[in-house]
Amino acid sequence: MFAIFLGIIPRNSLATQADLKENIKAEFKETFTGEVEADPKTGKRLPLYNYSYQDREHSLAENVKNIGIVYGMTWFFYPIVQPKIFHGAGGIKTYSRNFGKLVFDQDEPFWNNFVHPLSGSQLYLLYRADGYDRLSAFEMTFVSSALFEMTVEIFTEPGSVQDLYQTPVLGTVLGFGIENASMYLLNSGNTLGKILGHAINPATLLPLYSGRTLIIPKIEDADKGAMIRWDLKF
Repeated sequence: MFAIFLGIIPRNSLATQADLKENIKAEFKETFTGEVEADPKTGKRLPLYNYSYQDREHSLAENVKNIGIVYGMTWFFYPIVQPKIFHGAGGIKTYSRNFGKLVFDQDEPFWNNFVHPLSGSQLYLLYRADGYDRLSAFEMTFVSSALFEMTVEIFTEPGSVQDLYQTPVLGTVLGFGIENASMYLLNSGNTLGKILGHAINPATLLPLYSGRTLIIPKIEDADKGAMIRWDLKF
């Protein structure tokens, strides 16, 4: 969501409508050029956008819809990243044998301690981008990861006790750290910082993310008058 403020000069002002249009045009041209200016006092580069999170309430219907979308994505991508399920290592027989079964897996530490928490962190950040507060994002991540573990991944192996808690719990802890790091980088006013910020938190690039706010230049005192606020959500 971003807000655009326009200054309207009263009719009795000496400035003409043409002058007003030129002033506004100059302000917008300066804003949208993408140029990054520096604070004259500190010398620190100022960003064109401000990045943050805007928490909001979600209805039960929204929660079910979002869980369903993520769940559907896991069904779509899992066969792509695990092609062995189509080559005899998995399938309906394996699925029925593993359904409802829960074991302590023997996966390598790399998977349990890195890959699963990393995937959990991105799930957490996806829900945060959609306006869930931190606790709600954790709860949604827990449900999504549990559904995947107990109904999708069993095509190749039984549900894992470690993955049931490491993916959402460690993922949320890691996601919280990535969230703070990405916000710092995105608001740094540095091009490389923005690239890295989006790279570690790609959910900030999705249309559902509404925490990017355009920083509008200050209207000078000479442009006094009524103000119109124009809000656009993207």
